[in-house]
Amino acid sequence: MPELVVGVLVVVVFALGAVLWHLSSVEKVPALVLSAEVKRGDVIEPDVVQVTYLSSDTSLDRLGAEKLGSVVGQVALVDLDAGTLLTSSMVADSATVGAGQGIAGIALDPGAYPSRGLAPGDRVNVIRSAEAADLEAAPSLVARGATVTAVEELPSDRLLVTVLTNEADAERVAATAGAGGLRLVVVAP
Repeated sequence: MPELVVGVLVVVVFALGAVLWHLSSVEKVPALVLSAEVKRGDVIEPDVVQVTYLSSDTSLDRLGAEKLGSVVGQVALVDLDAGTLLTSSMVADSATVGAGQGIAGIALDPGAYPSRGLAPGDRVNVIRSAEAADLEAAPSLVARGATVTAVEELPSDRLLVTVLTNEADAERVAATAGAGGLRLVVVAP
């Protein structure tokens, strides 16, 4: 009987040693993970990002700990749950006005924007509808490929949408926004 106990003990010790050896031999890589939920369009704050270490022997699409400073202040492009491993395709730079660019705001009534919602980072075309100009005229393109930088809900389901585009298009958007009849079409990035 003592030989059986010694044999079981030896097997358990060697099995435990093999498991510990395997765990220590797998490379652990730092990765950025969210500690709280972030909604699409929200700016990523420093208190919701943490560094964790993943055991991996394959290359993961991830943002490493060295990217922490560049992720904070960026905008989430999709809804992100707590515990989500961050990748570069989930975040984008917050909009800044560069040379030759302009920002314009548009107050939109229901039906003038897509029902799926708008968020910072969306690309849109701004269209002036025919009824605003002339019933017989075709709709006209005011701005092509503008980037939504902010969305604010106004009373009675209206939205205030701020777009970043080239300076000439931004001036056309601002000039026609007061007359009404502007509509947004979401386009591919």
